[in-house]
Amino acid sequence: MNSLHEVSPVFFIAVAAVAAIVFGLAVILRMRSRSQTTTASESATGSGDALGDENQELRRTIWQLQAENRNLSNFFLLLPDFTKQLNSHLEKRSIPALLIQIIDYLFEPSEVMIFFGSRNPEQIVLVAKKGIGPEIDDDTTLAVGEGRIGWVARHQVTMAAADFASEPQVQRNERSRLDRYQQRVELCAAMVHDDRLHGVIALGGMKRRPKNEKKMLKMVADLGSIGMNNAILFKQIQALANSDGLTRLMNKRHFLVRLGEELFKAEKANATLSVFIFDIDHFKKYNDANGHLAGDEALKITGRLLKESTREDDICARYGGEEFIVVFTGTAKEGAFKAAEKIRQAIENFPFPNGKSQPLGRVTISGGCASFPDDGRTSTDLISAADQALYQAKNAGRNRIFVHETKYLSEGEDSFYYQRQEI
Repeated sequence: MNSLHEVSPVFFIAVAAVAAIVFGLAVILRMRSRSQTTTASESATGSGDALGDENQELRRTIWQLQAENRNLSNFFLLLPDFTKQLNSHLEKRSIPALLIQIIDYLFEPSEVMIFFGSRNPEQIVLVAKKGIGPEIDDDTTLAVGEGRIGWVARHQVTMAAADFASEPQVQRNERSRLDRYQQRVELCAAMVHDDRLHGVIALGGMKRRPKNEKKMLKMVADLGSIGMNNAILFKQIQALANSDGLTRLMNKRHFLVRLGEELFKAEKANATLSVFIFDIDHFKKYNDANGHLAGDEALKITGRLLKESTREDDICARYGGEEFIVVFTGTAKEGAFKAAEKIRQAIENFPFPNGKSQPLGRVTISGGCASFPDDGRTSTDLISAADQALYQAKNAGRNRIFVHETKYLSEGEDSFYYQRQEI
């Protein structure tokens, strides 16, 4: 996907090489400085014990620098794979676990909290934690600006404990609801992409403190924000590919995929579901009388009313032309008929522009319902059964809903008949 950010592994290898050189020079300079200090000390005091202490301290410093250099080099070697994982897991919920893995490697913190932005721009929500007690639940929200974490979110910065201590405004507003649980926030970074806050990473109880710890955490936060932005873009593109451009409902292709998935779940759970298909009565006459732009507007309104009249977990789609279709999950035939009637009444009662010019004096629909497993066990059979009930409703005078009923073979050659429901 061209819009997704990709980071070349060559770049990180080059950075690792530069980092190794910088650390090597630091070691040499520090050794030279220690040597000069030792010489001056011996000249002044003539003490052999002082020289031994200086050499021991110098060896510890060299060992620490070498260990830090090794950790940093290993991190940069792992970084391309980490970046690849972030960009290949195009779901936001998979990103926090990856961030915690790399944070553990760099800082070995005893406590980690990762917050994501929420629908409310003035709140962030806890999505992942490590070493945090059960008193702080997942989905805990924090106001932007509240405490240290909220301050970092508000100002989109990276801060360490020394920064918090030196910032008077932070000290005045340091307390938050999390503080009563004694949570430590020693290092904190905002995840920002194109000036948009995606979240905050907060660390406490770090056993490993890299020399440039703020820059290191900011780099992790930046990679996390890129991964989140990619996930958002991917979801948006996927939604556009799966939706009808006019009504913004699901398109026919994706609807059939979802119906197949729901049928599989219903079969496995020995559950039921129903399909409702309908079209707008005399829609051609509406188009001919008012023009295609007015017809498109009527389709948009119908799609909006359909979405407003169904549950969040129902599946609504534009099936083609003026035809729409719905899957009522976990709903038997009687419940499907009541839900379909609600949709019919919502459309009938809406004051469509030019609706009075229609043969029935208003814009109306006719539809048919069929249920799994009684009327069919496959997508094709269910839609066919609902479609036949739809045409029966149209033949009976329109502006009504019919349900499909199975007739046993002993009652005649035909396998189906239709029963009109009084409205």
